[in-house]
Amino acid sequence: MQSLQALVRPFWQIALFRAGPESLPDSRPLLVLAIAVYIAVDVMVIVALYPRHALPPLLLIDVGFLLLWSAGILRLFGFAQRLQQTLIALFGTGALLQALAFPLSAWPSLGMPIEIPLFLRVVVAVVILLWSVSVYGHILSKAISRSMGVGLTFAIIYFIVIYEFAAQWGQVN
Repeated sequence: MQSLQALVRPFWQIALFRAGPESLPDSRPLLVLAIAVYIAVDVMVIVALYPRHALPPLLLIDVGFLLLWSAGILRLFGFAQRLQQTLIALFGTGALLQALAFPLSAWPSLGMPIEIPLFLRVVVAVVILLWSVSVYGHILSKAISRSMGVGLTFAIIYFIVIYEFAAQWGQVN
């Protein structure tokens, strides 16, 4: 239990804006673990909210676009050497925040006997979405040594692309 807390703590620090990606070790095994946890949480969310056949494309675009988007931004600003730590921070905090949002976003499909008002679910989902965008903006701004505004701009673009793609799958299917 303590080792799990020790593993999660740095991501909480980043999610609370107390640390940046530079506080994480530049570790390939940690990157693989962060991506694996992110994918596991992402699979739960996608399966709960979308038809099963939407899983592969939604997962591919979410993970693939985050990888490519981050690499492109870091390369553009001359900080490609920070990619591994940046990805660890993005995938680790992304998994953490998705895990927080999952129960309320998936509540209706989980068949829970307790009714949570739609308004409350929407408010919490919007708060977590704004928090996620802010955290990604924070991570990106630290990674490229630019202002929070620049990081937020890149984070907003990322989330718009991801949500547009998900919305297309939601409408088509």
